[in-house]
Amino acid sequence: MQITAALAHHLQILSGDPERGDPERAEQITAGLTRLGIDVARTVPSCLAVSIVLRRWGADVIVGTLTRDDALTPVLASLAVPLSGLDPGDLLILQAGALGAFLLLSDDLRGLLGPGHPPIELDTHLLLAPVVTGESLAAALADLRAVNQGVGVLLDQGLTPKAAREELKRRAHDADTTLGVASRMLLDSLPRRAQPSC
Repeated sequence: MQITAALAHHLQILSGDPERGDPERAEQITAGLTRLGIDVARTVPSCLAVSIVLRRWGADVIVGTLTRDDALTPVLASLAVPLSGLDPGDLLILQAGALGAFLLLSDDLRGLLGPGHPPIELDTHLLLAPVVTGESLAAALADLRAVNQGVGVLLDQGLTPKAAREELKRRAHDADTTLGVASRMLLDSLPRRAQPSC
């Protein structure tokens, strides 16, 4: 199994700053993921889907693409590769319709990533993730940005990072809504700064 230059390039595109909430960036990520899916499908013909899972503040942003239009083929193999040793919740997930499809690739990646990298998981993600469009990805990244801003506001009010995350979760639970909406509600409740007159 060989990691091609194109595959490495796509991984580099996908590892940029995902939290900007930029629709153009979201389109770049989904386009890059689609190209990555094509490259992986060439290497592993039974590959069904390629997904990236970004875990932030207890919520997942999933970017996925199907490599084949075959909804009837069950997922029989998967490979989950942590994207970073610094943020081990972020994963590249490959899924295939043939048993053992990623055995060689997992061995190669373990050798390339080295012993200090979080462990690669085989066959632990056997359900297909929903297909994400650039528009829905932009919305998910915008929610993530709002949550980060909400945490920042609560930090400014003296809470610790952990307490700020818990407070946002409590507000979301109390309002029966998502973290993104609860964060926007918090941001909207702040007094507006007066615009300087010229």
